[in-house]
Amino acid sequence: MKRLLFFVVTLTFFGCSNTQSIQDYYVAKSEEPNFLVIDIPTSFLDINNEILNLEEQAALESFQKLNVLMFRKTGANAAQFPVELAAVRQIIDGEQFDPLMALSDRQFTGKLLLEGSIERPDEIVFFGAAADQGFLLARLIGSKMQVEKAVLLAKALEREGALDNAVEAIGQML
Repeated sequence: MKRLLFFVVTLTFFGCSNTQSIQDYYVAKSEEPNFLVIDIPTSFLDINNEILNLEEQAALESFQKLNVLMFRKTGANAAQFPVELAAVRQIIDGEQFDPLMALSDRQFTGKLLLEGSIERPDEIVFFGAAADQGFLLARLIGSKMQVEKAVLLAKALEREGALDNAVEAIGQML
């Protein structure tokens, strides 16, 4: 009996991962005053479906929402910024994410990441940080997502000015 109990305790101890997921981080930070969490449904982007071709419409329908977490750096929370930045980087640099693209200049760094396979991603994540402003972590959530559809959707959103529409609407809400 003692051996069985020891085996169960050992299996439980080693079977549990101590790495935090993005979802866990979102939930933990959603009530903190230095963070802003916004769920943006694709309908909020105000895209005229009649302008999109069939392939772009299918891409749009495969995505349900964009889940955004922002940390805005201020003088009052400047000491917290490197701690939170390190926590996010530890999550996204973990084994579950594959980098798709990296962006960098003197003021801004960013990464586009994928969890799952290229053919059927579980999650597509964008992380961007600016040392003087804060960081943003965005998760693209949907069903039957594909990386190619995400790229196609991004091009359609840019062409239609949908991201500008969303930013303007969010600005009015704040």
